[in-house]
Amino acid sequence: MNSSSSLGLSVVCALCSAFSALGVTVNDGTTTNNVVQLSNSDGNTAGAVDALTVDPGGYLVAAQSEVVTDFALRTAWYAGDLSATGGVYTVSADFQAAADSYANCGGVIGWLNLGSSNGVALQVTPNDFALSATVFRVSVVDFAALTPNDNDSLTNLYNMDGTPAAPEFNSALSAVETNYAATNFATFQLAFSAPTPADRIALSNVTAHITAKVFQGTNAGAPIPVSRTIELLTDLPLPAPTIHRFGYLAYWGDAFNSGSVIGNLDNLNAEGAVGAAPNLAPTVTITNPTNNATFTEPAAISINADAADNDGTVTRVDFFAGATLLGTATKSPYGFTWGNVSAGNYTLTALVTDNRGGTSTSAPVNISVSGSTGGGPALSIVRAAGAIELSWQPSGYQLQMKTNLSLPTWTDVPGTVTTNHVSLQVGSGNVFFRLVQMSAPGGPKLNIQQSGNAVVISWPAQVSGYRLQAKDSLSSASWTEVSTSGNQFVETPANPARFYRLISP
Repeated sequence: MNSSSSLGLSVVCALCSAFSALGVTVNDGTTTNNVVQLSNSDGNTAGAVDALTVDPGGYLVAAQSEVVTDFALRTAWYAGDLSATGGVYTVSADFQAAADSYANCGGVIGWLNLGSSNGVALQVTPNDFALSATVFRVSVVDFAALTPNDNDSLTNLYNMDGTPAAPEFNSALSAVETNYAATNFATFQLAFSAPTPADRIALSNVTAHITAKVFQGTNAGAPIPVSRTIELLTDLPLPAPTIHRFGYLAYWGDAFNSGSVIGNLDNLNAEGAVGAAPNLAPTVTITNPTNNATFTEPAAISINADAADNDGTVTRVDFFAGATLLGTATKSPYGFTWGNVSAGNYTLTALVTDNRGGTSTSAPVNISVSGSTGGGPALSIVRAAGAIELSWQPSGYQLQMKTNLSLPTWTDVPGTVTTNHVSLQVGSGNVFFRLVQMSAPGGPKLNIQQSGNAVVISWPAQVSGYRLQAKDSLSSASWTEVSTSGNQFVETPANPARFYRLISP
């Protein structure tokens, strides 16, 4: 909520929301967590980016990055957890322009269709460049339009007699009352109601009757209107509840100067046919590796995925080989490198989760990793009674085993790095063995240094072909692959002891 007690009583009244009593407070200005951003998709915005931040005063600040554009970057921040469940509802939002300038435009948007990326907006343009006056107007904002005129237009809007709406003060525009101040908060209210019989006579395919008003301050508890009541008809299709949203609107309307703070937003409220938004499941596709790709052990496989959520945001993508979790990515681009992959056939999938807990699993990708050939010592295996004798030459190799080649990891056989033979008791079933070289003459030196609470692990930058592994106890059977940046890794250990090693390949 707005907090302006230091400004005096008269200003406080001007900043208070005129419609705090509307049925549902969607966003009270203290968080951005429950709103989702939708901006123009066209490239003519010259790389401009809109952002929404929380001010300590209890309202939201909308701003555009400091670039000059010839195509206004219109942005809505719509309710993520609520949707319009029908065509009869009212939505309001408070907007305060950062300056009394045509650059600082904002208001409220409803009838927002996430499928077609368009909606009906009520907004203010302070000191409109073309009209030389501050105006309120109702328009259709199309976030997917390819030209500025189509991006914000009167398409699909009609006067009460069924004639197309026009940029005139007896149609889609309203002059402002003399007591309106653009740099104080005002409440922008859009009401959508069922068409009357008269509306249907005027426009046979009408879908909604639109009533738009702007208020600023109160008088004896009643909101003070600062606009005329704009009434229009629309034939925009009623969006399905899964994609029907409403929210804040703000944009930088200056094509001659770099973007800056647009204005402040607060008190997004709604009443009527409004309820919990059905959560559309996110989508995810593995883009790398391709299906039936082949590798040679010990493979380092980059797994990449495209993930999206049409009614919210992607929070994480988990990567699996069969039922085994390999790794997680929490931001785009979504990817993970699976290192030291042994021979076998694997089925990879990606599981995406959105901001409301919805999940989807990608189509499976099958890959094959073949055994390495040549270069290592021969492993001799001789069965003797209930045991097997394994030997190799020379020493310096770690003996590893697994009972199923489809398992993603191998298990170290303890005590085999400094010897070249071992005797193992075995039961029934298959057991597979391999040797992994642990050291070689002239290998790189691993350097570990403390830096505050963290440790920096590194080895010479000119050395390539080595992987870093770690474990918390030398008695543990397996090592964990560590993802490094170049030949360096920084972490804050969570356990009293941590051991690292370099392995090649």
